[in-house]
Amino acid sequence: MYTLKDFCLENNIDIILVFTGNVNNAGNKYRTRVFAPKYGYLEDPATGSGNAAFGYYLLKNKLWDGALISIEQGPDIGNPNIVKLDTISEGLNKRVLFGGRATVRIQGSYFLH
Repeated sequence: MYTLKDFCLENNIDIILVFTGNVNNAGNKYRTRVFAPKYGYLEDPATGSGNAAFGYYLLKNKLWDGALISIEQGPDIGNPNIVKLDTISEGLNKRVLFGGRATVRIQGSYFLH
């Protein structure tokens, strides 16, 4: 069986971000899911860096003007994590900033030998 991890490893892909404009809360612009099997976990439920890269994609494709937006992320449709994107201007370029709110789903400790 060919898996998403196999695909990512063979094509040197770090993460895959999937997005839609179909959101649970009308105050949010997009819903994203971020998958990173290359790093040993299937899904990251709240990814600032992945959504920041998504922000650059939106700017490049003229799907966002750079004003503050909220993005829903995660597998729980009724209780998503919220990532905020904004921009600051640096000369002729815009720099994407991210922040937001996440819910702790599991907590623990790692012990390395």
